[in-house]
Amino acid sequence: MRDRPDGAELLALIQRIEDADPLVSLPADEGYTQRMLAHAKAIAERQQALGRASEEQELQDLRSLLGGDGGLADLNRDLALAIRGGEFDPGAPGADAARRHLWQTALERVRESNPKAMKEQG
Repeated sequence: MRDRPDGAELLALIQRIEDADPLVSLPADEGYTQRMLAHAKAIAERQQALGRASEEQELQDLRSLLGGDGGLADLNRDLALAIRGGEFDPGAPGADAARRHLWQTALERVRESNPKAMKEQG
């Protein structure tokens, strides 16, 4: 599941900033603001280029892991509840699959938000 705000929301916020919306509060440091806007635009562009493939894969993995159906937000909530409940503790059935799923989901988020960090790792 993509972090919020997602790319479309980021672009809408950037437009509000560029339109000088008085309801949007910005830091006094203009350089910082410009770097953050550039970073937000880059995230939005990567999300657009990557499409929804990673979210679709995450949804399929969650359905397989949890043996249920539902939307991405609901299944992520169910996974969190199952983890808190000890259902995927080490040695439990599905523990390795849950760990792989969480790792893959984290990697996908980093690919969108900070791909340079991926290059530093390998």
